[in-house]
Amino acid sequence: DDIAWTLGYLYGVEVRAEDSVKYALPDLKRVGEEARYGGKVAGEGPHYVLPYRAQNAVLGALYQMKSQHKQARAAVLDEKAVVAGSTDTVLAGSVVLRGLTAAQAGQMAQQFGFDLRATAVLPDAKQHEVGLPRVAIYHSWYDTQDEGWARYTLEQRGIPYVSIDKDDLKAGGLKKKFDVILVPQMGGSAADFIHEVDRKYGPLPYTKTAEYPSHGYPDQTGDLTGGPGFEGVQQLKQFVETGGVLVTLGNSSLTIAQAGIARELEAAPAEGLFHPGSVVQVKARQPPHPVLYGYPDTFYVFRGMSPLLQTRKYNRNLMLLQYGTKPLKDEEEYKGLVMGMPDKKPVKTPEPKTTAKEAPYVLSGMVRNEQAIIGHGGIFNVPVGAGRVIAFTFDPLHRYLNHHDAPLLWNVLINWNHLGGQPATPSGKSAMVDRPATPGPGR
Repeated sequence: DDIAWTLGYLYGVEVRAEDSVKYALPDLKRVGEEARYGGKVAGEGPHYVLPYRAQNAVLGALYQMKSQHKQARAAVLDEKAVVAGSTDTVLAGSVVLRGLTAAQAGQMAQQFGFDLRATAVLPDAKQHEVGLPRVAIYHSWYDTQDEGWARYTLEQRGIPYVSIDKDDLKAGGLKKKFDVILVPQMGGSAADFIHEVDRKYGPLPYTKTAEYPSHGYPDQTGDLTGGPGFEGVQQLKQFVETGGVLVTLGNSSLTIAQAGIARELEAAPAEGLFHPGSVVQVKARQPPHPVLYGYPDTFYVFRGMSPLLQTRKYNRNLMLLQYGTKPLKDEEEYKGLVMGMPDKKPVKTPEPKTTAKEAPYVLSGMVRNEQAIIGHGGIFNVPVGAGRVIAFTFDPLHRYLNHHDAPLLWNVLINWNHLGGQPATPSGKSAMVDRPATPGPGR
């Protein structure tokens, strides 16, 4: 299970150890409510720039802004830019807001805990419009724990969604209703995903009755056996092929690959690898990609025992993030002799200018035989027809604990229609497409 409980890593915050308390104890007061940072607005002008550092609150703030201020617009910068009227340089992923009053911008910064920079001139940089997606979360009837954590996380972050199941897949027409479908971590094989609970146990209803009034929530069905079947899987594939984005977490990425929706992905051998939940180093393979906005080239994630995936060598460009900092063995440059070619004099590898030690793979926890995972993919971006599958081989929504990792998923949602290098909107022309989504259960 999980053996890394270093909250500084999981929450993405700096923790300092002090040998003594530097405050007068009588002056300290008990905290009686949640401590929140109130963001501020600096500068002057009708436009606002949000320096993006993978803050968890940004996506929920954008949804609320659009629901409350119909005239508001937002765009994401695809390169760093200088904010006019200041010396501030903001990185790719930063958000440009327009159509807000000063009072509305101030209230937004205060509520969601991020600082804004007001400016009279929009940044002159490549950018793309934000079109907030209609989100669905898929749940099976045989493994629901992690799906529940996914729903809980979106609800806590103010991200609207619709909960769907096997019956919705079989009904089809998914692209007319949704832009992004999230398949959270769930155990089992592709056969389990397709067929779920064996039909020999059916019909097995899960509905609200006088005897069991708590049943039938947050979803209900007249028969929870049978799964979506091949017909439902075909409808899910059609959703992607017609422009939808399918996001899979953890083991679900393997099942979707084996179900034939992301055929470029396959199980990777991991002989001897023992990887209980630990905080480990990862490295961006394609910086800066919208999925990785707000993160440095090398950072860390929380990873458990999810299966590894791989592609053929000619498809390695589908890998956005890798585990560890070293490449796979077959990507290392060959320096030996080649038959038929003249012998080369050995070339001395220059000594590194720094003596700093390479960061270890494991930052918190324990991994046995870590060389079996170094260089393998953490996130894949697989085009399928007009859409794509974003496959995580870890769970960024693990039990509402690894808040540091969740913005990787929020990046997918913010940039869902800009994940494959689509042309950016000319600078200064931003928009936010109004895409209403029905709130999920509990909202």
